[in-house]
Amino acid sequence: MATKKVLEYNLSKVAGVSVEITFARTNMVTIAWDNKDDSAFNRLQTYFKGKLFDYEYDEECDMSVCCLNI
Repeated sequence: MATKKVLEYNLSKVAGVSVEITFARTNMVTIAWDNKDDSAFNRLQTYFKGKLFDYEYDEECDMSVCCLNI
C-alpha cells in the first residue's frame, strides 16, 4: 500500500516525528506516534486546520494518538 506509506512520510515531516496512520473505520483515520509529544500534535492540528480530535497519550504503551474524520 504505497499511498499509505507516502501519506505517513508526509505527515511525519509535518509532525516532526515518525507517525503511523490507521484507517479506523469508514470516515476516520487515527494518527499515532511514539512518546508524548504535544508539539507534534500541535503541528498536525495546524496542518489540518483544527480538525483533529481525541488526542491522548497512553503512558502504558508510550504512544500518542489522535483522530481525524474524513
